[in-house]
Amino acid sequence: MKYLLLTLTSYGASYYLVGLLIRGRLADLAEGLRHRPDAPPAGQYLREVEEHARRAHRHYSLFVGTASTLLLVSLAAWLG
Repeated sequence: MKYLLLTLTSYGASYYLVGLLIRGRLADLAEGLRHRPDAPPAGQYLREVEEHARRAHRHYSLFVGTASTLLLVSLAAWLG
């Protein structure tokens, strides 16, 4: 049961943290577009990259969640 809890916690935390990083980076990019006269409006840019951001969020969350799960479960098995 503890391994299941560690797995769910790892995936949940990685999903949350990766989402924060991606949304933060997109907000920085959109803010930077304001200062360029030749750039598209921030809303248009965000609509165009929304699907790519969702896909990246899923992929990176699964990668980080799997790596942290392996690390935590190995550590829990070694200690317990």
